[in-house]
Amino acid sequence: MNLPPPSETTGVPLNHQGWDDWLRPFDGSPWSAGGRPLVAAQDLPSEAASPGIARNVTKDTLARWSLGAFYDDAAVVVSELVTNAIRYGLCPAAREPLRLVLARYESQLVCMVTDPADTAPTMQEPDWVAETGRGLHIIEAMSRAWGWTPLLGGGKAVWASFSIS
Repeated sequence: MNLPPPSETTGVPLNHQGWDDWLRPFDGSPWSAGGRPLVAAQDLPSEAASPGIARNVTKDTLARWSLGAFYDDAAVVVSELVTNAIRYGLCPAAREPLRLVLARYESQLVCMVTDPADTAPTMQEPDWVAETGRGLHIIEAMSRAWGWTPLLGGGKAVWASFSIS
């Protein structure tokens, strides 16, 4: 498995990563009073309906967290993350489902999708008439930051963050 240096994923040295490091604020800010972010997670089937399911989960979750104003951008990003996971992150023998995870910090919202593949997402340069290959460009344009990190036991999480303050 070819993994990039930690600075290209979480930015945290591998020997300092714990089970919950994917919850660490990406901007380096300390934990807010109360300690942990709000987190919602939903397993998704490996099928064409999953981006729609993920959008509905995102809409309901953001409404509960009083972040409805961020839904339009988050919905597009979540759709692209799930579509990429279905297209590039599934292996024929994979038994693990895709998972959507939303985390709300004091000043940021993180949307992430996990999949069983170990391969890093890569930006493509699509032909100007191509119908595919723009997902990561869209995610990059609509979010504050995006990246990926390998998961213990295999697979990866691809995430995008939004400033909410």
